[in-house]
Amino acid sequence: MHAFNDEKKRLEPTETKCQYCEIAESTDMDDNYFIPLFKEADRTNIVVYRSVKYNKIPVGIPRCKSCQAIHQTATNKSVILGSSFAFLIIILSFLIWDEYGFLGLLAGILIGFGATKFIENKLVRDKGIFTKEDGAKENEAVQDLILNGWSFTMPTA
Repeated sequence: MHAFNDEKKRLEPTETKCQYCEIAESTDMDDNYFIPLFKEADRTNIVVYRSVKYNKIPVGIPRCKSCQAIHQTATNKSVILGSSFAFLIIILSFLIWDEYGFLGLLAGILIGFGATKFIENKLVRDKGIFTKEDGAKENEAVQDLILNGWSFTMPTA
């Protein structure tokens, strides 16, 4: 299902059917989406010292050129729209509250990040394909690795 590439230190898919639209075929390894998976290797918890060592491996998810273009376009549009929305909130907060407008700065930034992710997911779903994360979660190889202790989130100390 996957072959390990020693040069790039990643698992590359041998299957070519697109995981996102489930119709087309992946023709180029660079079109595939590589999601990082993490596994804790060692943890040290002493009263004054905490440390965690982990393994990380990018796992390739087959993706056709069309789905790759949809994902890239959605990311680009969402960054522009989310940033614009954040700046709008920040400007409005300064116009409404004058010198206390800096309080809207944090809200604008947080809402901008949330809006960016929401817009990206909405644009991708409107095209009838899986988001990058949802398609990766549906992949059998990723599911097997998750069952064997790997995780989507990086371990913290």
